[in-house]
Amino acid sequence: MNSAELKNKISDLRPNYSDKYRSMIETISNKQERIGKGNIAQFGPYFQTFMYACVIGLRLGNPKYFEPQEKTWEFAPLFRWKPEPIKDYIIMMLLNRSESYGYNWIDLENADEETITKFLRAFVREMEGYANRGFEYIYEKWEKERVMFSTPTVFVDILKDIN
Repeated sequence: MNSAELKNKISDLRPNYSDKYRSMIETISNKQERIGKGNIAQFGPYFQTFMYACVIGLRLGNPKYFEPQEKTWEFAPLFRWKPEPIKDYIIMMLLNRSESYGYNWIDLENADEETITKFLRAFVREMEGYANRGFEYIYEKWEKERVMFSTPTVFVDILKDIN
């Protein structure tokens, strides 16, 4: 499988997020509404909020996987996510860490379809794990320091807080 085919398969993935963060995600995400949310800054569409959570989780360095039977919600497929550079950054970070979840992504070029399918499941699990960790971190801030969500630079401020 060449890199373009692998990218297409990754682009079809639809990662999930935990139901326990749904209300917060709805509040801090822009659903293309014309009216604002009062004094709460918004990240952008749901998938951008997911991307930001994933970046935060990657910066924190430890994924938090879903619990068995945890209720989750599905995001749009990756091919719809914008901006492309952030999406590509996340994909490359996860590919770069692929040995930590059992794969050397360079070897996938010669892999069979079954191996690719297993890799894609592991890849999306890692993406969800890092995003879930990021959502957990954002949620802690949301619960304890909600005032920080009134600034349009809240994402940058959160990233600056992470050592």
